[in-house]
Amino acid sequence: MLHFIDAEVKHAEFLRDTLIASKGYWGYSHEQLEEWKSNLRFEETYIARNTVKLILRGDEVIGFFAIVKGDTNELDHLWLLPHAIGNGYGNLVFAQILAECDRLDISNFYITSDPDAEGFYLKKGALKVGEVYSEPQERMLPKLEFAVVRSA
Repeated sequence: MLHFIDAEVKHAEFLRDTLIASKGYWGYSHEQLEEWKSNLRFEETYIARNTVKLILRGDEVIGFFAIVKGDTNELDHLWLLPHAIGNGYGNLVFAQILAECDRLDISNFYITSDPDAEGFYLKKGALKVGEVYSEPQERMLPKLEFAVVRSA
């Protein structure tokens, strides 16, 4: 069973390292991963202003997600460590993301997806609404929209 706790500023490096390790699962080069790692920061204000949750299986942190609520709501991050990918945890985490959206009164959100994760989000019911250029990746990334079905 998974549980979720609020990320804190002290987790900033863990968030970065988890993101990089997860991207590494998809075959990006060591050089590319190191370049991204050197330029990626999770600032205190980002963690404080947004819903950033660590994903735990027992006592082990296996990933995190972040929801940005604003004029445009966004699932900004969903990353699992490589050993946790492919074990069904993504489905459980996505259910928690939807519960958080319900709690935050979010009725829809956008996802700028890594191309390797696009299929997961489409299976969950997201719709592709366009593409966004990623400067760090020097390519277009899928932009998806997800409508949250509100609980009664």
